[in-house]
Amino acid sequence: MAEILKLDDKPQAKHNTIIGKDLIKHFILIFWILFWLFNVIDKMLGGAQFLFVGKDRFAQLQRYFDAIGLSSPVITDIALIITAGLEIFAFIFFTGSFIYFKKQDIAATRSWFFMGINFSLITFTYFSVGDQVFGDHIELLEHVLFWFITLLSWIIFIRIDTIQHFDHFIISKKQLKLSSIFSIGIAIIIIASIFWHNHNSFIERTQAVQPIKITDNLYKFKFPFLAGSKAFENSIAKFKVDNPKLSINYIYTAPPPLKLAESEGLIIYLQTEMK
Repeated sequence: MAEILKLDDKPQAKHNTIIGKDLIKHFILIFWILFWLFNVIDKMLGGAQFLFVGKDRFAQLQRYFDAIGLSSPVITDIALIITAGLEIFAFIFFTGSFIYFKKQDIAATRSWFFMGINFSLITFTYFSVGDQVFGDHIELLEHVLFWFITLLSWIIFIRIDTIQHFDHFIISKKQLKLSSIFSIGIAIIIIASIFWHNHNSFIERTQAVQPIKITDNLYKFKFPFLAGSKAFENSIAKFKVDNPKLSINYIYTAPPPLKLAESEGLIIYLQTEMK
C-alpha cells in the first residue's frame, strides 16, 4: 500500500510543477518575438503616434546618407526596406519556432529558431557595419551587444537540456500564478502611466511653443521631444499674431558642431526686425 501511494504521488507532483528548462525557452522565444515585433512597428509608424513613441528612422538614415554625400531619398527608402525585411523574417521565424515549441515538435522548433537567430545576426551585423560607416559609435555599441546576446540565446536554447544545474529547477503552479498576478499588476501600472503620459504630453505634437527672448531681435524656441511639424508651424503663426510689429528675417537652428549629440528636441532661432 505504501508503494502504491508513493507511485500516485509522483504524477501529482509533476502535474503541479513546470520544468525550468522549458520556462527559460519560453522566455527566450517570447523576448525575441516581442523584440522584432516592436522593431517592425517602429519602422511602420515612426515618430510620435497615439500611445506609441517611435523614432523617425527615415530622418535618421537621411541624415546619415547626407553626411557621406548620398542625399537621395531613394537610397534611404532602399535601406529601410532591407532593414524591415530582415526584421520581419526574424519575427516570422521566431514566431514559428514558438508555435512548434508549443506543439512539442523539437526538430521544427530548432530549425525555425536557428533561422530566426541567423536573420537576427545578419540584421545586427548589417546595423553594425552601417554604424561604423556613419560613425555612430553609440548605436554601434548597442548593436554589437545585441549580436552577442543573440549568439548567447542560441547557445542557451540548444544546450540548456544538457546543463545538470537545471535538472531540479522547477516552478510550482502556485508560484507561477503568483508571479503572473505580480506581472499583470506591473503591466496595469505601466499601461496606466502610458495613458497618463499620452493625456498630458501628446498635445505637445501640435502645441505652439512659447518663445524665449534673447535680445531685442533674437528669439529662441525649444521644442519638446514629441513636437512635430505642426508644432513648428503653430509656433511661428502664434509668434506673428503676438508680435504684429515684428517681421521675421531668418529662421535657423544651432550650428552643425552643436548637433553632434542627440538632444531632446529641436531648437530654432528667429532673427527679427521692426516693420
